[in-house]
Amino acid sequence: MVGERITNARRSHGLSIDDVAATTRLRPLTIQAIEDNDFSLCGGDSYAIGHLRMIAEAVGLDSNDLVAEYRRR
Repeated sequence: MVGERITNARRSHGLSIDDVAATTRLRPLTIQAIEDNDFSLCGGDSYAIGHLRMIAEAVGLDSNDLVAEYRRR
């Protein structure tokens, strides 16, 4: 699932949620929710996709692949 992929990539790069928050300027609470596959804090699909793209870049994932997985859920 999307959240697990983000968590695994973040950890494999030795990044904390706060590190990703500093890079993306997203709130740590939002990032944690996304890692828990809870997109309710994003404010809708368009924002969730934007957040996923920023997070993917920060943790070294392919953003298009991550967004496609999000859309399939």
